Amino acid sequence: MKTEGNHNPTHYVRIVEENCNGCVLCMKACPTAAIRVRNEKAVIEGLCIDCGECIRVCPRDAIRGATTGLELANLSRFTILSVSPVLYAQFGPDETPNRILLALRNVFKFVYDQAFTHELYNAAAELYIQKCREEKKAVWPLISPVCPVVNRLIAFRFPSLLENILPIITPRELAARELRKRLYCERVFKLEDFGLYHVTPCSAKMIDIKEPMFLENSFIDGILGISEVYHAVVKHISEVEEDIILHQSSGVGIAWGVSGGEMRGFGRGNYLAVSGVQETIRYLEKIEMGLLRDIEFIEFRSCPEGCIGGHLTVVDKYQAKTTVERLVRKYGIERRTDSSTIKKAFKAGWFFTNRRRVPSLDHLKRLSIADAIERQDQIEKMVQILPQKQCGVCGSPDCRTFAEDVVDGTASMEDCIYLRMRKKEN
Repeated sequence: MKTEGNHNPTHYVRIVEENCNGCVLCMKACPTAAIRVRNEKAVIEGLCIDCGECIRVCPRDAIRGATTGLELANLSRFTILSVSPVLYAQFGPDETPNRILLALRNVFKFVYDQAFTHELYNAAAELYIQKCREEKKAVWPLISPVCPVVNRLIAFRFPSLLENILPIITPRELAARELRKRLYCERVFKLEDFGLYHVTPCSAKMIDIKEPMFLENSFIDGILGISEVYHAVVKHISEVEEDIILHQSSGVGIAWGVSGGEMRGFGRGNYLAVSGVQETIRYLEKIEMGLLRDIEFIEFRSCPEGCIGGHLTVVDKYQAKTTVERLVRKYGIERRTDSSTIKKAFKAGWFFTNRRRVPSLDHLKRLSIADAIERQDQIEKMVQILPQKQCGVCGSPDCRTFAEDVVDGTASMEDCIYLRMRKKEN
């Protein structure tokens, strides 16, 4: 398959051209070779999975993650926020989650602590793992469905592993679904009057809302970055009087911010936590080769150190990690959920997703087998000619990708500076 023109897959990474000087750092960092440099500007031409690696390495703030934005959120007559526990890691261990939520409530009147829903998910995931053990039908290892970057990476690059993804609805969608039900049943608002937004550490959640892989439709209207609401909390937290309890979770729900936090509430078992997109790719390759079948569950996060490493956070990820660990100790490592209620809901299918599909590949042009073989032959011949410097000066991340671009008609052999130098010398 090859890319046809600029009909790219949906993504929520935006390039600010006036800030870009074509330095190729983003292109070299992209794990899916989605970025090229054309006319001294970075452009996204390939399969972007919204991992944010390009955002992390750009020294000029020329690449940004797209969110719904505060100005759009205020368009709703009533705005409801479902808050990721990563927000609690941004203020140090002396500020409690409840005070942070109450400060946010001074701006957005309806605020929900998503950390408790994480505990519900955690209990359901553990029940599913136990069920798989008993039935001995599982495809080990099971893979967490929580990170949308990992889900898209699997769909595009490791599709045989889609069946390994745990069929449990994610906490953010579970929280949004139940909030919608409650508001509808209690007739608090008309459905058209409110917007439900997820406060998140990364913009990758946008793709999960617009093109969900495991639901017919997302229950979330949009996202706000933690960096977008941070100053609202700072402004109002000194005014807070803790006369209302909004925070309901134990340390199990709070722990989700760091790598390994999703598994924190599990009982005994053989589990693994992997963070960082390159490490994730390496371990997915191992699973594909059948090397990790003794592992029951793997929690993958594309961001380094987990969600606290998301590009929409404010505080250094290692400082945030320390805060999370202190909060976990403070609030305990026992779930506050009722086990009998969870088991009934699990048996009734309350936790399960209703759809499983591969993201659209309509943007790709499919080649016949004969054409694909011919294309590959042309690429291999061209690779032999190229200098293998992997410099990126041509506008492609490496020599093989450059060869693919030339064969696909999006680049020219003249773009290779080394070939031009050889031509002049001869």
